[in-house]
Amino acid sequence: MHKTRNSSIELLRIIAAYLIVLRHFVGANAFDVWAQPLSFNKIILEGILYPSGKVGVVLFFLISAWFLCESTTDLKAALRRAWILEREILFYSLALTTVILITDRSLLTPKTLISAVLPTSTDLWWYTTSYMVFLILCPFLTIGLKSLGQQTHRNCCLACILLWSIGGGLTSFVSFDMTKENVLIFIYLYTLVSYWRWYRPELIARRTATVLVALGYATSIASVLVLTPITLALDRGTHQQTMLGQNEWMLPVMLIGFGSFAIAKQHHFTSKIINSIAKSTLAIYLITVYPPISTLLWKQTFNMKDIYHDPWLTAYALGIAALTTATCIAIDYIRRGIFTISIDRNPGKWFNQLWKPPMKEHNHGNQ
Repeated sequence: MHKTRNSSIELLRIIAAYLIVLRHFVGANAFDVWAQPLSFNKIILEGILYPSGKVGVVLFFLISAWFLCESTTDLKAALRRAWILEREILFYSLALTTVILITDRSLLTPKTLISAVLPTSTDLWWYTTSYMVFLILCPFLTIGLKSLGQQTHRNCCLACILLWSIGGGLTSFVSFDMTKENVLIFIYLYTLVSYWRWYRPELIARRTATVLVALGYATSIASVLVLTPITLALDRGTHQQTMLGQNEWMLPVMLIGFGSFAIAKQHHFTSKIINSIAKSTLAIYLITVYPPISTLLWKQTFNMKDIYHDPWLTAYALGIAALTTATCIAIDYIRRGIFTISIDRNPGKWFNQLWKPPMKEHNHGNQ
């Protein structure tokens, strides 16, 4: 029987994609926010909007991992998921490259052209590449974590948290070998979320979750307040102002991400509209993070240079991100329509044909 998706989780998926767009409005913009003195707008952009993009990445993965924890530990199923995901990735890599070739080929580099054909293996989008690798490893990782038992798994989680979210999660210059945009991030998050799902599903109460979110943002804002005058006085390393929100494993990002997910999963409602829109959230990421499109959006069209000092800057940023998100969703509905009348008529059919098990040999022993 088909199980209806919890629209609270699906809404969170949409919010996560929106947060990623907001981060790129700040971080990929032609205007250098980090070089500016402290102001209300700077605090909002650097302390809230910028780290929220990494929160969005954590939420994207947590939502997937929460359900993967309970799915079969079958390599075939994992590879089938990767196969179906790759169709959408390849569609956008080829389609977006074609559009840029027609409109402004000066934005294309030889690497981008090669990546259009091999998007996953060339890291055109780091999230999808790392997630694909994770999907392949997931069945084996799940079996290994289950074999640990609750106590050992808990101790493993504590060790990981101490290493990466505390030891390496409070400064940008201590990492304990955790590098940005890497599959190890997902392995770390999966280790935590699987323990949560299997042994302590009600571990984070609603009130606790709210405190975690508030504490995460408060820490992020505090880092901007403290580090901005220091980095500007030293006249170097201004991006250190937001070092607590630069990576997925940083403590404030983890607090906000896990707290937000805990709040969402404790609410249950059903909306066909939200569930339908949520199917297009990956497209928001793929379109807006595609390098030439990112350049067009944040360095040319929505350069905040002329509006940075305006009191309406926050509303402008939120509105532009909403408009961009809605446009990407509309585009993806076209892609979904094309897929519906073509390869989605029997999704995974080609994969199933390739995966056909070898014919069993009949034993014709002496009778």
